[in-house]
Amino acid sequence: MAAQDRKRLIELGYKWLEKKISPEEKQEFETWLDQVADEPLEISSSARSDEEYEAMLFAKIEKQTGNVRPIRRLWTRIAAAASILIFLSVGGYFLLHKQSPLQTAQNQIHNDVAPGSNKAILTLSNGKQISLTDAQKGVLSEEGNELIKKTSDGAVSYEGNGSAGKNQQLTYNTVATPRGGQWSVVLPDGTKAMLDAASSIKYPVDFIGNERKVEVTGQVYFEVIHDAAKPFRVITKGQVIEDIGTKFNIDAYDDEQAIKTTLVEGAVRVSNPGAQTPVETAGIILKPGQQTLLQNNKLTVSDVNTEEVIAWRNGYFSLNDENIGSIMRKLSRWYDIQVEFKGDIPNIILGGEISRSTTLSQALKILEVANVHFIVEGKKVTVTP
Repeated sequence: MAAQDRKRLIELGYKWLEKKISPEEKQEFETWLDQVADEPLEISSSARSDEEYEAMLFAKIEKQTGNVRPIRRLWTRIAAAASILIFLSVGGYFLLHKQSPLQTAQNQIHNDVAPGSNKAILTLSNGKQISLTDAQKGVLSEEGNELIKKTSDGAVSYEGNGSAGKNQQLTYNTVATPRGGQWSVVLPDGTKAMLDAASSIKYPVDFIGNERKVEVTGQVYFEVIHDAAKPFRVITKGQVIEDIGTKFNIDAYDDEQAIKTTLVEGAVRVSNPGAQTPVETAGIILKPGQQTLLQNNKLTVSDVNTEEVIAWRNGYFSLNDENIGSIMRKLSRWYDIQVEFKGDIPNIILGGEISRSTTLSQALKILEVANVHFIVEGKKVTVTP
């Protein structure tokens, strides 16, 4: 489904759930439901409540599959104003379900947690730290041949100060985001880097010599300005990613089991100098839509959906066949929360999208469909069966 069509579907579903849908919009929405089924979806005109509508949809699913319970995948979407739409897929049919409010006392969230936002610290070569969150737009400092600026859209950028050639020593800056933060940097060569929560990038304020080398932690998305005479290389945990005219994403969090490098556009060479095989040491050249996985000192390649991989930079979490543990790690970084697990948590695989602009309570309401519950105490979240 095209992004525009999906957005329209979310809008219509939101209006339907809030009982603000017009007769024309209701017809448009039901027509879509008809199209995803093998036969028309017959909804009685007497079904005027959410419960009756849901009952009819469940009945249709049960008729076609013989059982409504073995739900294996969950597609979630967040509409404007953070209302929740959940699409359950069973045997190829779709059910629109309105998530009910949290019922039990243990799930009542009195002090909600806001989502992450633009927050970062710039560390200069002399160790001075500048809060980019609080800094005014304009010139922040001067390093070597470069003026460091905060742009009108909030990014950090570098601009030559007219003294090129006077300083031939490499000096480094670092931009780091906290848990619950994100930030964009335009490097001295024009390369763009967007940092997710709990991430960092260390880079020279002027790319001197025959290469451009930066170091990253966490998750960073790059749009590299290609220069064959001066290759752009990213170092993370010993792995080397070399640009060959590229847009790519690196996911290298310490609490994840593998380093993922995903090529969106162009080409990159990913090498593992510590590998046992010559191919991995020399490097694997990726094509758009491919991802390397470095785990247990072994580098493998697979095809992926790049839109899902870089969903974070477009404002939402994309859950691609993930269990609750993987999802909660993402939420913990973005909402800056501590997560604990108690009891026998069901190993249900989820997929879908959750807006990164929702509050913590709204995100957790969605996940309760996976037969898990949450106890929220300040910024500590306990996951229970």
